[in-house]
Formats: sequence, structure tokens, C-alpha cells
Amino acid sequence: MSDYEDLLDKGLEEADETSQGERFELPEAETRKEGSKTILENFKEIAETVGREEKHFSKFIQDELGTNGHIEGSELVLNGEFRRGNVNGRIENYARDWVYCPECESPDTKIVKEKGVEMMKCQACGARNPV
Repeated sequence: MSDYEDLLDKGLEEADETSQGERFELPEAETRKEGSKTILENFKEIAETVGREEKHFSKFIQDELGTNGHIEGSELVLNGEFRRGNVNGRIENYARDWVYCPECESPDTKIVKEKGVEMMKCQACGARNPV
């Protein structure tokens, strides 16, 4: 074996095993009902986890649920009563459409504007896809 292959083998043996598994976990929605409204209590935490602007994330959730609402502090207040599972499904749709790279499925993406077009740029594989 060459020196390169020896070093590669040594590096792989010493690599942190936790990096092999799923390191990105989408938080579950924490909701509560207040009259005819549904409050997504951990809205800000979820937006930070997926690395997207709160306004964009909020608009997507509202459009998907067919309602309107507003951001109040760290919470999203939605008009209407929605089950937690329904809200979680919309959050998963957002991650699929706006967070995960369509090429390598990495969550390490950023939304950038290139020549007036919003693109999802993957930090892991370098792919660029219009969104």
C-alpha cells in the first residue's frame, strides 16, 4: 500500500463515528389551542434549526394550512384549529422543499440569489438548484 492509502485507512479508523449517522433532527411542533387559534410554540426554534427566515417559513406554513396568522415573539399564531400532526406534516414539507438538497439530501443548504433567481446552494455537495 502507498503512504496515501495508509493515511486514508488511519483517518477512517480515527474518524468520529457519530458523523456517520443522522445529525440533523427536525424538531416536533409544540402546539396549543387558544380559542379558535393554534399556537406553534417552538416556531422560532424550528426556523433556526432549518436555517431559514422566519417570515418565509411562516408564509409557507400558512399557505400549506390555508389560513393566515402572525409571528408573536418566538411563536406563530395561526387562525384556526389544527392538529399537531397536521402542522408537523407541513413542517416536513417545508424541509423537503426548502432545506434538503435534492442531489445529496443534506440539510446543509442556503438560499442565495443568483442573477435574480433564488437558488438552493448545498454546502455539502456544491449543487445549485432553483427553488
